[in-house]
Amino acid sequence: MIKKILYRSLWVLAILALLAFEIYALQKYGNTPCPKLNVELNNNLAIPQLTSAQELRTELLENHEPIEGQKIKNLNLQQIEKNIGKISYIQDFNAFIDISGSFSIKAKPRKAILRIYNQAGQQFYLGSDTVVMPLSTKHSVRVVLANGALPKVNMNYFNKNSIDTLRLPAIYKKIYILAAKIQHDQFLNALIDQIYVKQDQEFELIPKTGVSYIEFGTLNNMDDKLRRLKLFYINGKEKINWTIYKSINLKYENQVVCTKN
Repeated sequence: MIKKILYRSLWVLAILALLAFEIYALQKYGNTPCPKLNVELNNNLAIPQLTSAQELRTELLENHEPIEGQKIKNLNLQQIEKNIGKISYIQDFNAFIDISGSFSIKAKPRKAILRIYNQAGQQFYLGSDTVVMPLSTKHSVRVVLANGALPKVNMNYFNKNSIDTLRLPAIYKKIYILAAKIQHDQFLNALIDQIYVKQDQEFELIPKTGVSYIEFGTLNNMDDKLRRLKLFYINGKEKINWTIYKSINLKYENQVVCTKN
């Protein structure tokens, strides 16, 4: 009976000692200064980037919550993640503190779909999920340019994450859909240089070669219009004297109507 009591007492003492050690270790770990901020940008799809891992690291260290040198227990993980989410050049990030106490961020670059130049003189990229991406002073991306009757965008969009951009004016979502379709097709992406938005909210496509402009109309039957345009250019590249034509009209069903100069 005494041996059983002693045995149980030793087990209790061992558990208490282990808990005390864990509390001590956690306290010591929490008081350890964060030695480094590590940023990794995974670009497996070779997307043209508007930022780099080093630029992201500098942005977070200079303009947001202090990280390096701060005690781990004082790091506001929720606020840091919120700050990362405001950087529109990246998406699908993961932030964590590793065993050494370093703060690590793993992210993917956001893909730019088109470049905007609106009536207010604002210039920016629209990235995947219609996220507003400010122009970079160090990087540029060759994508379709959109201009014309595009309204001013609230400056708050330049400091928000992707959830907030769902309130963008409808015309931006429409032009994003069209540009994404063009970008997805290698031939059309090489052909189309600009998308012009008319006052009636219909679209004109400005090609790099061939006619001066293409009357596209609305997004109705978009896939069929792009298909007809592609076939027309492919089949007519050696048969058509492009110098005598001013425009192409895709607004008529099952037709490609050309207008002469």
